[in-house]
Amino acid sequence: MTSYGDKYVVNETYRSSVDPAIDEFQTWLNGPIDTGIRNSGGIRSIKNPNTGEREFLVFYSDSSSSQTQNPWEDVINMSDGIAHYWGDAKAKHRPDPDAPKGNGWVKTDYTETYAQGKRADAPPVLLFEQPESGEVTFRGVCVITDLRIERHKDEGETAVNYLIELAILDADAVSLEWIHRKARTGVDTGGPDAWNQWVSDGRIQRYSIYKDSIRAKETQYPDGHEKELLDDIRNRLDGPNKGVQLEYLLRFLLEQLPTFTNVELTPPSGDRGVDLTGSIDLLTDTHLSGTATTVDFKAQAKNTASSISGKELSRLASRIDDGEIGLFFTTSHFTHSAQKENSTTYPVRLFAAADLVELLLQTDLVESHRLSDEIVSEIKESS
Repeated sequence: MTSYGDKYVVNETYRSSVDPAIDEFQTWLNGPIDTGIRNSGGIRSIKNPNTGEREFLVFYSDSSSSQTQNPWEDVINMSDGIAHYWGDAKAKHRPDPDAPKGNGWVKTDYTETYAQGKRADAPPVLLFEQPESGEVTFRGVCVITDLRIERHKDEGETAVNYLIELAILDADAVSLEWIHRKARTGVDTGGPDAWNQWVSDGRIQRYSIYKDSIRAKETQYPDGHEKELLDDIRNRLDGPNKGVQLEYLLRFLLEQLPTFTNVELTPPSGDRGVDLTGSIDLLTDTHLSGTATTVDFKAQAKNTASSISGKELSRLASRIDDGEIGLFFTTSHFTHSAQKENSTTYPVRLFAAADLVELLLQTDLVESHRLSDEIVSEIKESS
C-alpha cells in the first residue's frame, strides 16, 4: 500500500517521481483520491469524485535551468507573498488562450467564484516549484487576485496567454488531511487560518519570509508596571533637550551592562545619525592574543512618540564602517517597512520602547518602575 505524508511545509523540497513508492508530489496530493492530479501540464486540478467540482487548483512552476530562454518565466516572491504565474498557452494555441485545459479551468473558476465574491466556492491554489528534475518545492496555498491576457513570442509566433496573479497566504504548512477531505467530500475544514480568514471576510494575510523577525507595533511597547517606567521617561526626560537627555540615559545604561566598554557621547553637531560610540566585548571572561574579541558600535537615540522609519535607519547605517554594527534605541516603535528594510540591508540592531524598558529594569538606574531621582538629576545637569 502506498503511503504519503501528513503535510506540505512551505519552502521545503520534496521528491517527484513516477515511482509511487518514493514520490512525494502527485502520490501525496492524490492520496486515496481517484480524481486527483495527473502528471501533465503546469496547471492541474483535484476534483470531487462525486460532484466533479474542482476543489483545488495545483500550479506547477518549472524554474530548473534551461538551454532556451523562457518568454514567460513565473515570478514567485516569498518576501512579499506575491506570485505571477503564466498559463499553459503556447504558440500552437494562438490566438486562443482558453485552448489549454488548465487555462480554461482558471478562467472559469476566477470569473465564476473569485471575481464574484463567492469565496466559499473558490478553489484554493497549491503552488509548487521545480528547482531541478526530480524535486518540487512547496511555495504555499494561494488565492487568485487577478487574471489578464498578455502576449509573448514563442518560437517566432505570437502566443496569447493568461497571466495569473496570486497572493501567497500566511501559512507555514498545509495539512494533507485537509486536502484529501475537501477533495473527497467538498467539506472545507482543517485548512490554514489565513485561508479560513479569506473565505470568511476576504481579508488577505500574505506570507512573508520576514514575518518571524518583524514585530507588530503593540509588541514593541511595554505593558503593566513596565509601562509606568516608559511613561516616567517620557514625562521627566522632556522638553527642548529631551533627545540629549535620552542619550545620557543610554550612556549610563550601557556602562552598566557588562559587555559594553568605552561608551562615549558624540559631540553635539546636529542630527548626523550617531549619538554614542563604544565597543561590545564578545568574550568578557576570555582573552585571545591573536583574535579581536570586540566589535565597535555606533548608536542613535530617539526620544519620540512617533514611529521610526527606514529613512532614519539608513542615516545611521550610512555612518557605520566595515566591521562595526549599529544600535538604534527609541522610546517608540519601528514601522513594519523599516524593520523589513533593516533585516535585508543594514547591520543595525533595533531596540524599541519595550526593549529599552527591559534593559533599564536590569540596572540600578530604576527604583519602583521609575528612574531614580539621582540619575534624573545627573542627566538634567549634564544636558
